[in-house]
Amino acid sequence: MTLFDGFPPYDVLMLSVALLLLPGSRLFDVAIITETWAPERLSLPPLDIDLRRCSDETGPVRLTEGAHCAPDASLAWAECADVVLIPGLGDSDMVPDARYLRTIAEAHRRGAVIASLCSGAFVLAETGLLNGRTATTHWGLADALAVRYPEVHVDPTVLFVGNDRVWTSAGVAAGIDLSIHLIRLLCGSQVATMVSRSMVMAPHRTGGQAQFMRSPVAVKDPDGVALEVVRSLLAADPGQVRTIAEFARNACMSERTFVRRFTAETGTTPHQWVMNWRLEQASQLLEESHASIAEIASAVGYATPVSFRQRFRAVKGVAPMEYRKAFQARG
Repeated sequence: MTLFDGFPPYDVLMLSVALLLLPGSRLFDVAIITETWAPERLSLPPLDIDLRRCSDETGPVRLTEGAHCAPDASLAWAECADVVLIPGLGDSDMVPDARYLRTIAEAHRRGAVIASLCSGAFVLAETGLLNGRTATTHWGLADALAVRYPEVHVDPTVLFVGNDRVWTSAGVAAGIDLSIHLIRLLCGSQVATMVSRSMVMAPHRTGGQAQFMRSPVAVKDPDGVALEVVRSLLAADPGQVRTIAEFARNACMSERTFVRRFTAETGTTPHQWVMNWRLEQASQLLEESHASIAEIASAVGYATPVSFRQRFRAVKGVAPMEYRKAFQARG
């Protein structure tokens, strides 16, 4: 049994944390780790944090944005660390040197907690540690991660996810969310709250990554007849509930032919396409208008505000009013 089996309350004096400094690491991710896990934030009796930037290079390591960062420990130190943190890479297509991959795998074998930020999930997947697990990354990279590593179950909707000492986070600020979560598991809620307060950040963010994702309606053939009929009818009266029979009649097709043509033109069913269209219209109204939830629900074709709220939360991960508070422009 290791220190982190089941993440028991932190009760030792020293926690060694390795920031894996790979060439091409994202400057922002390196800064997040450096700030969130800073010994001056965390090292309060009886807790003592030893954070080191670990690399196979002896001189300054090239990061994104033209920056460089000098390592202060070797990969051998990272192998023996309690926690190994992997920043994202500026180029997610880049495969790290095998020495970094071996370090990650060996650290996990020894009992370390391994966590990646943003596109660092590609590095972690390359080690094989994500095979058979659920993982996440920035929603814009989720499809690429799933295609390249089909044995990884990619969930683009969550801010972070993990188990068995292997964790991944979504893009940008989600790395802070994961770091604070791990600090809570390893060091206790009091320390995690202290860190989040010092960073002027909520200890836990509402909702997941889905609220930040745009879901553009699918289009394969923008000039398709079936698609144009649906677009025209929705534009004429967005709040009107439409049926397949009505779409097919306006397209002068049988229902079966219409569904087949529409699927070929968009890659999805009419029902799914219209549902995505309505939710995107609703998101835009929540961001740009002061209409009530009931008015927005009616404007985009939902029978009741309740059904709209339920569907919006199911897809976006937050209630419509929470979404409005987060994304509506302040005049």
